[in-house]
Amino acid sequence: MRKVKNYGIAVIACILLGLTVCGSFFDYKIVNALYLGQKPSENFFGVVFSFIGIIPTFVGWSFLGASILYLSKKYGNNRVKRRWLIVLSVLLFLLSFFFFCNTLMMVNKNAFSVHWAIAYPIGIVVLLCATYLGYKLSARSTNTELLKKVVFLSFVSLLLMLIIMATKGIMDRPRFRFVLDSANPEYYRNWWQTGSDIKSSLATGIASDEFSSFPSGHSAYAMFAIFLFPALAEYLPKLGKHKKALFVGGFLWWGLVAVSRLTVGAHYLTDVCIAGLITILSYGIVKLLWGVVVRKNVEANASSGETIQEENV
Repeated sequence: MRKVKNYGIAVIACILLGLTVCGSFFDYKIVNALYLGQKPSENFFGVVFSFIGIIPTFVGWSFLGASILYLSKKYGNNRVKRRWLIVLSVLLFLLSFFFFCNTLMMVNKNAFSVHWAIAYPIGIVVLLCATYLGYKLSARSTNTELLKKVVFLSFVSLLLMLIIMATKGIMDRPRFRFVLDSANPEYYRNWWQTGSDIKSSLATGIASDEFSSFPSGHSAYAMFAIFLFPALAEYLPKLGKHKKALFVGGFLWWGLVAVSRLTVGAHYLTDVCIAGLITILSYGIVKLLWGVVVRKNVEANASSGETIQEENV
């Protein structure tokens, strides 16, 4: 399954690279053809997916946090490790609540928003359900390597979040809907060009979110589903034979989210494709660093006369 998964990731990366090349030449024409408007009456599909598209990742953080919290009990005699695991789980809970509720309150700029008095209770109920599910399934699992895999996925998602936030702040690419509404084609920027000059030259009344086109946060978090969905098989053995389908389902989920972001004019094709590549890159970086740490542990234990088997995540 490990070879199949790596092959699948490589195939997805090649597809995204091909689409990125295409978008580099036809970005504006493609999104202009797919744009359906931002209001629910104009584009119900796009507006709805502006919210539900990233639910798996944000709710998944609470699920992973609860799993880490339960599994950290195995380190009861190692207070340092257990405290770090508890800190990681709390961080995941806080991020889950913050992103979930804020996404619900700001579903779409020109569509509708939900008051915090409604968003917060909904967020608490949904995330408590995810927390309960993660805790209970962890308690039932017999997978001795589950904690390592959960921590691995948590690191991938956190690195992904940091890269996306940093890149958005650097690039300041104007969104398609902003360029369209301004009726000034000169505001358009390619994905490799920063839009900071446009942002600084305009009045302060322009929402900074209109300069957050590249890369697409929604698409990056949606791509995380290719790792999150198959991970459910680690908790439910009956899903073990369906890992391939779960992996493909994660990619199809990304496709729906990516298309929805184009239809509301929030992003270009290159925004969503490169965002997906960033998710895969985050996975690769964490996997590389994880392997280095494991090899050092193997060498340290070997030098002390102990032998442990190197793990595959």
